[in-house]
Amino acid sequence: MAAKKATISDIATAAGVSKTTVSRYINGRFDLLSESARTRVEKAIQLANYRPSAVARSLKTQRSCLVGVVVANITTPFATSLLNGISQGLREGSYVPMFADAADSPETEHALIESLVSHQVDGLIVNTTCAENPELIALANSGTPVVLADRYINDYNFDISACEYREPTLALMRHLREAGYRRAALVTQEYRNNSPRETRRDAFVEGDLELFGAQDPEADVYLADPWNPGAMREVMRRLLEESDGPVGVYATNTVTLIAVNNALEELGAHVPDEVGLCGPDDWGWAHRMGWDWTSTLAGGVTTFETNPYQMGYEAARLMLERINDPAGKKRTCLIPTELQIRASTSLQAPEA
Repeated sequence: MAAKKATISDIATAAGVSKTTVSRYINGRFDLLSESARTRVEKAIQLANYRPSAVARSLKTQRSCLVGVVVANITTPFATSLLNGISQGLREGSYVPMFADAADSPETEHALIESLVSHQVDGLIVNTTCAENPELIALANSGTPVVLADRYINDYNFDISACEYREPTLALMRHLREAGYRRAALVTQEYRNNSPRETRRDAFVEGDLELFGAQDPEADVYLADPWNPGAMREVMRRLLEESDGPVGVYATNTVTLIAVNNALEELGAHVPDEVGLCGPDDWGWAHRMGWDWTSTLAGGVTTFETNPYQMGYEAARLMLERINDPAGKKRTCLIPTELQIRASTSLQAPEA
C-alpha cells in the first residue's frame, strides 16, 4: 500500500504552527514569518518529504512558480557558480528555475526571453548580453519582475546583484605601481555592451592616467580572445615589444588571466620580473571545492576574489522579493570582493 501523502494540515501540526503559516512558507512569503516558524516549517516539510501541488498553487496564486534564468554564456566557470547560487536561492523560496543559454548573442537572448515569457514564468533573472536592452525595459514597465545578475542595462533602474569592480581594479593598479612597475596594460575581451568588462576598462584608464601618468591610456588596452591561443600569444608578443621594462598586466577575467599566463609561458616571459600578472578571480566554485587555483599560476597569482555563487543567490532573493512586492523599491546588492597579493606581482620575489 502506498504511503499517505502529507498535507498542509500534517505539516502545520508537526511544526506547531497554523495552516496559514505553512501556506505563507510554501508561497515564499518569508517576510510574514518569524525565523523560528520558518525553520520549524522547513524542517517539518523535509522530514515529511512534502511536495505541494504545483497545479493547485498556480490556480490559487495565479503563479507558475517558475523563474526564467537567461545567462550570457553558460559554458564559463563563472556561470556555473552563478547558476548554482540562483538555483539554491529560488529553491528555498519553492520556485523552479528554467535555465537558458544566450551563447553571447543578443538575438538568441531576445528569442529565449520571448519563449520564457510565453511559458508564463513569474519573473526573469538575466545575465544579459547587451547593455542596450529595450525589450527587458519594456517587460519591466509592463509589470514582469526582472532582476539583473552581474550586468547592468542602460537607462533603467532594475533590481541587480553584482560585484564592485571599479575599486578593486584601482586597488590592483595602486599595488602594481607601489611594487615598482612603471607601465600598466589591460588585456580584455571585447568590453562594449558588457558592463563588468566596461567598468574594469574605465577604471583601468582612470588608474593608468592618475597612477602611471599614461599619455595615451587607450594604447595600453589590448583586445584579445582568450579562447584563441595563437591570437593571444601574438597580442602578448606585441605588448612585450612595446614595453620598456617591467609591465603590470591586468587581465579582465579569470579565463583571460589563464590565457595570458599560458601565452607568457610559451613566449618565455618571466613573471614577475618582466610581467606582473593580476586580475579577477571569478571561479567561486573552485574555492567551494577547496581548490585554490591561483596557487597553480606563476607561483601564485595576485587577484581580487569575486563570489558568483553569492551573487546568484542574492539575485534569487531579489526576485522573490520583487514577485511578492511588485511596487517595492528597486535594490542593488553589491557582493564584496577581497584583494589577494601573491608572488606574480612582486618584483622582489623571494628565491625558491
